[in-house]
Amino acid sequence: MHFKEKATTGLALAALCGLGTAVPASAAPGASSWTETNLGSVQVASAQAAGPGITWVAGAQVTTDQATGATRFAPVLFQQDRAEGETWQRLPVSFAGWDSRSNDLDVTSDGSAYLVGDMSGTDPGVLVGRYVAGRWNVSADTALPAGTTDASLLSVSGTSAHEAWAVGQADDATGQVPLVQHWNGHAWQLVRIPIAGYDQWLLTQVKEVSPNDVWVVGNDNATGQTLAAHWDGTAWKRIPTPAFPDSSVLFDIAARTPSDIWAVGWYRDTDKQRPLGLALHWDGRSWTQLPLPAGTFALNSVALQPAGGIAVVGGNDDAAVGLTWDPADGWKSLDLPENNPDQPLGAWTVLAQPGRLTVTGWHYLSSDFGDTFESGVILTR
Repeated sequence: MHFKEKATTGLALAALCGLGTAVPASAAPGASSWTETNLGSVQVASAQAAGPGITWVAGAQVTTDQATGATRFAPVLFQQDRAEGETWQRLPVSFAGWDSRSNDLDVTSDGSAYLVGDMSGTDPGVLVGRYVAGRWNVSADTALPAGTTDASLLSVSGTSAHEAWAVGQADDATGQVPLVQHWNGHAWQLVRIPIAGYDQWLLTQVKEVSPNDVWVVGNDNATGQTLAAHWDGTAWKRIPTPAFPDSSVLFDIAARTPSDIWAVGWYRDTDKQRPLGLALHWDGRSWTQLPLPAGTFALNSVALQPAGGIAVVGGNDDAAVGLTWDPADGWKSLDLPENNPDQPLGAWTVLAQPGRLTVTGWHYLSSDFGDTFESGVILTR
């Protein structure tokens, strides 16, 4: 689900509600307990460390007009400062007039930050935000392909207040086309990757390791397979990824060094097969697949942990997926809480900080007609 109309399909939301109460959630014996904060009708999309003990979460408050059935999105940002306790506070950022999700945010080493979202029905550009000198500035990025009728930036990654990349998708009269933007310190610029078949790409995530080391990942609609492309400061090059008999896609990427990069998503070995989790590692020369525990469902997010380890999360029809891996011990369960069988948990993103894990997700109702969103949640441990 990438565009606003797709994200609302099947949603049956209750009336607008405020930030829920944080309550301990049960965990498997011997595991540290998770604390769950229920956000009501807020869909959460991204979590980032904003400083020592400080976490930001981006999302969107969702409301549905009971008379018309129209759904609106109001971008929101939350902050938890552990020096002040476990409470999540809504940040006073003005998104006046925007009907958009906040799809992703990134914090850079110089203390600046970026946020990206969707095109609003009342504005010709996509939502972009920059955090500089202690304040957020929100504006419309109008550097879009000619003829764009709708667009969403899904991912953003930067290294400083003067350098960032964002990727997503745009709609024009012919269908969907990939969207790549570069922030040069003054403006967002439209970038077209000069590789054969580019117009058939679905771009889900970008990671800027340095200005001369940028990755984009997603799916090649022409083949149904994962794709990874790399910018070395001079040229773009598509880098081969493992192929599968049916289809595959990458949803997230995280980099520890230029030769230690992880990407996750899902693949199918046979037509109509239940998607299986996919974890790939880049060692500076090639992408290789890391086997997952049998039956692991699709993965949505990956975070780096100490000693070369990673944490991954995802969601399925049965239960949320949450795992950690390190070279010494292999895979272990995160023991994500499943407290209410009537409202299963799906996991969207994972953030690893020193001595702390944050997982964003949602509760939903399952029926013969599909899954219905019930509430957004933040889990911390």
